Amino acid sequence: MNEQAISLLQQILEQQQKQTGLLETIASQNLALIEALADDVGPDPDAPPLTYLSGAPCR
Repeated sequence: MNEQAISLLQQILEQQQKQTGLLETIASQNLALIEALADDVGPDPDAPPLTYLSGAPCR
């Protein structure tokens, strides 16, 4: 291989390594977001109510 081809391949490799690092960062941030959302468990807004407006329990 000539010097120009080797130089271009080295540049490609460096860019791929940078891209891999960025993708790993995105993946770890997404995992942190998913975990944070999973921890924020509140009442299900789509669940049927447990009580009537008067406070009497639903059957």
